[in-house]
Parts: sequence; structure tokens; C-alpha cells
Amino acid sequence: MKIRSRWLNIVLSYLATFCLRLLFLTLRVQHFKVVEDATPYSRPVGQQRFTFSMWHDQIVMAVFSRRTWNLAGLISQHRDGGYLADSVLIAGIQPVRGSTSRGGAEAVSEILSRPDLHLAMTPDGPRGPRRKMKEGIVFISSRSGRPIVPTALVCSRQWSAPGSWTDMAIPKPFSKVILIAGTPIRVPIDLPREEMMAWAEFVSDEMARLELLAQRIQRGDTTASGEIGRSSDSGYRPQLHSQDLPQANEFQSRAA
Repeated sequence: MKIRSRWLNIVLSYLATFCLRLLFLTLRVQHFKVVEDATPYSRPVGQQRFTFSMWHDQIVMAVFSRRTWNLAGLISQHRDGGYLADSVLIAGIQPVRGSTSRGGAEAVSEILSRPDLHLAMTPDGPRGPRRKMKEGIVFISSRSGRPIVPTALVCSRQWSAPGSWTDMAIPKPFSKVILIAGTPIRVPIDLPREEMMAWAEFVSDEMARLELLAQRIQRGDTTASGEIGRSSDSGYRPQLHSQDLPQANEFQSRAA
């Protein structure tokens, strides 16, 4: 049943936030980061801000596992997104309204006007399919100059709250949560549209890799954390296929 009253939704959001904060006080949270400032859970020291990529079913863990700093969240302009905007604002996150299908340009404009804020995005939202990466996060990263930080969030024991297109993971009391903020992916400024999907797929692949590492850490593998960082990896960018690049005859026609 959908709640039509915004005021009732605000009251319920306060109640849910209070209950979730109590729940998360019982959890053991372990956080791994590659770059000191490239995490929403540390007070920023430098000027660079980042775009954090997480799946929609991980929102609760992302918001409540630790305190966030200087963080905005991209939320759909759909009416249901309005309810979520109220909830994240109560949790201390600045909502920015927009999505890949609606309000994207306005969202970029608002983010550009707030150089002090990181941005969190769920690139499989607002309506799925579940964990299917869309190009919007690459577009916003390219236009705002905020490198994408792939993330992984896993929990040892959890409930799955059913939704219309994906479940929402809610940790059970006294469980253990692993948070990973990976190596930032620096998307070229003003990246052409035809190259964005290759970058989106690269982000998705890196998130899958980090999730496997998080699961290994959860199982007690002490070597997994050493595999998180890729700062020294010269191949840490998508390998564009030939069809993504201008063809030789295209250059010749331009020269002519």
C-alpha cells in the first residue's frame, strides 16, 4: 500500500530512521577504502569530491552503517522518489532530484552548484532491472568531474524486504557488515555518449569484483583486502572495442 500523505510519510520516516539507527548500533561494521577521501564515511580533507556507485538493494546498509559526510543522493523525480527524498534528508543526506530518464540535466546543474558534496547513485534505479548498470552515472561523473567510486556492501545475516523490482537488504541484529570503497574511476570530461556504455560496464564489473572480495573477507580470508586497490593498475579503464571508435574512412572524409 502506497502512502499518499507526505506528512504521514515524514512521521514514518522519522520512526524508521530511529529504529534503523538502533538496529545498526548492534552491528559490527568493517570498512575498507583505497583513497582516504574517496569514501562517504570520512570527513573530506581535500577539494575533490566523488560519485559513489551502489546497488539499489544496498541503500539501507549504505545510509546507516556509518555516519556520512558531505553527501548528496540522486533520487528519482517520480512521486515515490519524493518519499525517499524525505527519508534520506532525515538521515543527513542531501537529496538531488533526477534520474537517467527524467531530470538528469537538472540534477547535473544542482550538483555543479554544490562542489562541496559527494554524490551517491544507484545506477540500477529507479525502476530496474535489478543490478543492471545504466549509463547515467557515467554521464554525471563526466559532466561534474567527480570520479566514480565502485562500492561493495555485504552482510553476514540479513532480511530481504520485497519491493516492486528488487528486494531491500536489512541486516539482522548483531550481524557483520563489510563496506568497500574501491579505487576511483576517472571518467574523461565530456565523454562522448557512444563511449558511455563501455565505461558503465567497466564500473559494473569492478563492483562485482569488489563484492566477491567482500564475501571472502566476510568468510575470514585475510588476503582478500590486499586485492581491493588498483591504483597502480595501468589497465584500470575500459578497453574500447573498435566499433566504439571513429573508423578510418570517417577521418578521411573529414580530411577531405
